[in-house]
Amino acid sequence: MHTLLHAQSFGNGERLEMDIKQNSSRGLLPGLFLITLLYFSLGFVSILFGLLAVFCMATPFILLSRYKKKVWCSTYCPRASLLMQVGAKTRTRAIGHQFYDGTLKKAMLWYFGINLLFITGSSIQVAIGNMPSMEFIRLFIVIPLVPLPQLITPEAPPALLHLSYRLYSMMLSSTILGIVLSRIYRQRIWCAICPVGTVSNALLKRQR
Repeated sequence: MHTLLHAQSFGNGERLEMDIKQNSSRGLLPGLFLITLLYFSLGFVSILFGLLAVFCMATPFILLSRYKKKVWCSTYCPRASLLMQVGAKTRTRAIGHQFYDGTLKKAMLWYFGINLLFITGSSIQVAIGNMPSMEFIRLFIVIPLVPLPQLITPEAPPALLHLSYRLYSMMLSSTILGIVLSRIYRQRIWCAICPVGTVSNALLKRQR
């Protein structure tokens, strides 16, 4: 049994290595990382730009439905481009089995699902007046920080400001996590556990 599990883990590890190599070698458009930097910079102009996260989350699936393959991941992903810029050029640490046995994929999918549930529920509660708007950055759901300095004072309903901060916080949290992992392991190791990629793979598998 131990031998069988070891062999299965080894096979999964080989597949993960192939996926990472393929993702790293595919043709990401040059300069896409600037979009990520622009998104976070625009948050200091007006936090309402945080709403652009909805576009970022929807676009991969729009492209998937049209082309029937993960063209976002291979060609258009700004975060992947950023990780290629800031991540370790060579592997600095062995990749743990959690990356290829599905453990971290499931954990990240649950995290993002809960995050989106909190964002939606709390925004509705703010809109109907049952809770105050949380107009500050909050990393990883539980780490409150400070409001962003605003070049343009946003004039919007409290629920919209709340939603903008929550989406911006989610994008910032996942980007920080991706950068940390890229420095510890390799540039695009985040792609192995990215919820967008996980859901895309599941949808493609259902279509076959």
